[in-house]
Amino acid sequence: MKFKILFGMFLFAALLGVSNNLVNSNRVTWIGSAEVMPKPEGWPSLTLRQGVAGGVKFAKHEITQHSILVGLSLLLLAAMIRIAYRRHKIVSAGIISWLRIALGLMFLLAAYPKFSDPKAFALLVTQYQMLPAFAVNLFSIMLPAFEITTGLVVIFTPFEKEGSAALWLLLVMFIVALSSALYRGLGIACGCFDIEGAADAGETWFALLRDIVLLFPVTWMVFKARRRFVVDFLRDVLAG
Repeated sequence: MKFKILFGMFLFAALLGVSNNLVNSNRVTWIGSAEVMPKPEGWPSLTLRQGVAGGVKFAKHEITQHSILVGLSLLLLAAMIRIAYRRHKIVSAGIISWLRIALGLMFLLAAYPKFSDPKAFALLVTQYQMLPAFAVNLFSIMLPAFEITTGLVVIFTPFEKEGSAALWLLLVMFIVALSSALYRGLGIACGCFDIEGAADAGETWFALLRDIVLLFPVTWMVFKARRRFVVDFLRDVLAG
């Protein structure tokens, strides 16, 4: 792993975040934070078992709602594995290529609402009550920019190991933040794909469970990753 690549990613993300906040109509001040909002009325305090059950229930709902997309994704994965096997390539390369596309798109989609509305995202970050007040706005500016940078690196560059390491760092950070929020009984949403808030506690538990599950394949990617473009493998798939 080349740490100068990771440093370059951080630097690019910083420039992207600063530029966005300079021109965005929903910009925030560089130093400071929003106001901590009161906990929503009726927000349940779930036990671990109840939380996991609620998260699984929400996951089933999401899979049902996006069944076509899930099916197409699995078909693409199967095609990549089959082509890798037929062309005597390492099958793990097909799986990692699929993960790079899926996770890269996921982080790009998750970053868009936060990047486009720094003020609303800063309000959500404030509710986690984990950062000192002076650092909240700056963190809210930089995080979506780093998510976008990571998504682009994972999909479009040959820096597979560095991009995977950045994914791992982001997932660990999200797991720590969500675990802390649930442990303290804060009535807040993940802030992953929206910044309007969770409909119920099960959605927040789902976000935590999802990130924990994703941490396993991303950890595997970090150790198995090579220096190559996804498009090289996709060319074989399309030619197959």
